Amino acid sequence: MKLVVDTNILLKALIRNSRVRALLLSPTHSYMVPEHGVEETRRHMSTVTEKSGLPEAEVNVVFDVLLSNMEVIPSMTILAKWREGEAEIGHIDKGDIPFLAASLAVECDGIWSDDTHLRRQKKVKVFTTKDVLGPH
Repeated sequence: MKLVVDTNILLKALIRNSRVRALLLSPTHSYMVPEHGVEETRRHMSTVTEKSGLPEAEVNVVFDVLLSNMEVIPSMTILAKWREGEAEIGHIDKGDIPFLAASLAVECDGIWSDDTHLRRQKKVKVFTTKDVLGPH
């Protein structure tokens, strides 16, 4: 599967060394993240450091490793589908527009997100962590 990863998934992977982190690092699926998602994650680094109990430098190393296994979708690529994404999800949650626009702009199977707002749109399939992890 080829998935656009939402910020909430990146934050989960940074806060805990979990199955989410392991999956993001495995070659099982292909992952992409919009530039906006990278910037948004960086803005939350102090919270990640606090919740994870790890030093900021170590959190940054983990983030760099996660990003090395993902394709970062340039903002210019996303802009072509921004209006379509905004029309579909903007009235529900403006913060979701970059992820929906990214998934419309690139070839992918959907978005990996635990954000219930994203599931209210009908343009792109949204996979929850439970969906992506599959049966235990």
